[in-house]
Amino acid sequence: MAGCRIVNSAVETAVTNIQTISGSYKTAGESFIQDLSKAIAEMEGETKDALQTFIDTDVKTFVEESISSALDGMSQLLEANRTNFLDTDKQIADSISGS
Repeated sequence: MAGCRIVNSAVETAVTNIQTISGSYKTAGESFIQDLSKAIAEMEGETKDALQTFIDTDVKTFVEESISSALDGMSQLLEANRTNFLDTDKQIADSISGS
């Protein structure tokens, strides 16, 4: 079985960066939805109505929530793994040293 090792500072940096990117995607998604809505604002008819509904539901959920949530979930997973490694390392060290 292969060993498992993390570099604490690198994982901390990655978690912070992923959290920042998650927020950026949410902001960009909001702008994207606004721009799409503006692009079709002058349209008329059922096609426009259907397109606006599609933008306001499926597209909006995906670009404003799903991508950002997936990235946030990844940062939380990485942080939990980092914390678990630190805790386990300390427990093993304490066991060896008799602390």
